[in-house]
Amino acid sequence: MKNIILAAAAALLFISSFARSQDVYNRQKALTSEELFFKQNGNKNISGNAGRKYLVLDAAPRVGKFRRYRFFPGDVVRFRMNNENIRFRSSIVSISDTSFTIANEVTGKMDYREIMLKDVRLIKVSKRIPFITEASYYFPIAGLLYIGADFINKGADDKRFTTDASAFIVGGALMAAGFVCYKLSFASIQINDRNKLKVLETY
Repeated sequence: MKNIILAAAAALLFISSFARSQDVYNRQKALTSEELFFKQNGNKNISGNAGRKYLVLDAAPRVGKFRRYRFFPGDVVRFRMNNENIRFRSSIVSISDTSFTIANEVTGKMDYREIMLKDVRLIKVSKRIPFITEASYYFPIAGLLYIGADFINKGADDKRFTTDASAFIVGGALMAAGFVCYKLSFASIQINDRNKLKVLETY
């Protein structure tokens, strides 16, 4: 009889805890990925202002995981357009449903240009990867310093301002590694059916 009472009490505790957990989690109140982003990160330009527009680049590569890149008014965006060879690197002034406006300082005055989303061919993005991003800068410098040090210091022939193939191999390897790290940290994403550029609004 005692075992039956203990089992019944345990069952009641389990049911009550399950009910409480269902009360705590409400699917309708669950935060979306964008709400979570703003809650965790925020942005000084649009934080706390509902209905403010921002650019979103959804990148879905054939190999690798899906990534979402966000661009807010005041951010610097690097991109290229269809049928143009100009490489733009400008600050975003404003964003509408189908376009965004950039600012360029030309001949001492500020020039504004509206860019339609459909005209953007690619956007250059950066991914902060610990150690890898830093290596993209430091490895090429280290390679040049290695070759330069070998050239200035006395070598096996006891002469300055000479170098050998081994110095170029080591220095070149460091610079090549830096180039690979750069490609991993900075990418040019083509706008197409898989990589979509669109506008969202803050909540």
